[in-house]
Amino acid sequence: MADKTGIAWTNATWNPITGCTKVSQGCKHCYAEREWGRLSANPKAVSYFGRAFTDVAYHEGRLDQPLRWRKPRMIFVNSMSDLFHESVPDAFIDQIFAVMALANQHIFQVLTKRPERMLDWFATGYNNREHEVGHAMREIAAAHGFDVAGIQEWPIPNVWLGVSAEDQETADVRIPILMQVPAALRWVSAEPLLGPIDFEAVPVGMFGPLRPYQASVTTFNQRIKWVVAGGESGFGSNVRPMHPDWVASIQGV
Repeated sequence: MADKTGIAWTNATWNPITGCTKVSQGCKHCYAEREWGRLSANPKAVSYFGRAFTDVAYHEGRLDQPLRWRKPRMIFVNSMSDLFHESVPDAFIDQIFAVMALANQHIFQVLTKRPERMLDWFATGYNNREHEVGHAMREIAAAHGFDVAGIQEWPIPNVWLGVSAEDQETADVRIPILMQVPAALRWVSAEPLLGPIDFEAVPVGMFGPLRPYQASVTTFNQRIKWVVAGGESGFGSNVRPMHPDWVASIQGV
């Protein structure tokens, strides 16, 4: 967990999962992969040393880190991975959501390029997933010497769920899936922005057949509440420039 970060839209990072694999053009110059080269060569960085970036691992010893921070923060979850990577077990995702619910003094910013997996995580049943997270909350709380009854409000109010979308194609695929997920706040990271995105053209109403648990999702606000945008980072001629008009069009939505 880092109390300082170069990411402009957050205050801190929390990495109970490290390592990832690339899924689209937005991953080409992944900043986490660039950082990995430095960390994996440092014996003092025990969670990274000697590991390949594609070696996805989850770290139970990092789970309770947000519980130790009393001062409220905006916390980006898994800046060095993807919470919904296919290698991460559902039970560990349950525990991460449980910690976020317990550490309600913070805002947790979850971002994924794998919204299909995020949707599947809820697919065991809307009430069943809430039950599993509540059970994990009670276990974690008991291990730290305090009692909780479970989840007080669902979706968890201090957890923001978002997707990355680097162009119109990825926006058209990922945002409609995000809209099917119960969340207190939904957001989009258009970063790196590799082409224009017309948010008004995203087929958000074309959800397809709803699963049984999604009937209650219609009670939540279906709008995207927050969008961040930025160009591709890195060095050399391979970095693709972002046109300022692309950002201006997003600001005008």
